[in-house]
Amino acid sequence: MKKLVFYAFLAILNNFLKGSRFFSLKNFILRIIGIEVGKGTKIVGPLYINYVSNIKIGNECWIGKNFTIDGNGSVTIGDRCDLAPHITINTGGHHIGDSNRRAGLGLRCNTKIESGTWIGTRVTIVNGADIGESVVVVAGSVVINDIKKTLW
Repeated sequence: MKKLVFYAFLAILNNFLKGSRFFSLKNFILRIIGIEVGKGTKIVGPLYINYVSNIKIGNECWIGKNFTIDGNGSVTIGDRCDLAPHITINTGGHHIGDSNRRAGLGLRCNTKIESGTWIGTRVTIVNGADIGESVVVVAGSVVINDIKKTLW
């Protein structure tokens, strides 16, 4: 029943409240279904999120449209982060298996994006990669390892 409620509220958010408006109402709905959303955060939507994900979004963030969290791990986003449209965070994966089947034992990944970070459009984050404070991740990147600081 809880899962049905989760997806019903997410459907309302994605179909009737998407776009650059109704930010307070969207945050209220997300809190009802168990997603922590900080004060002043603006989420455009639509959002694509698994029921089992543990998600915490800090204060004064901007989350662009088509934000996706796929897998069964957790995602923590610090304060004042800006995430452009079409960001995907994959929180599940597999160990490398033997030659009979390369996708081995499943694993759960946890991703943390620290405060002040800016992630460009169409970035994919996998393997539980953590992104440090005030980092800029350029558009189109695939993040497979931790990023501690921006290189320029």
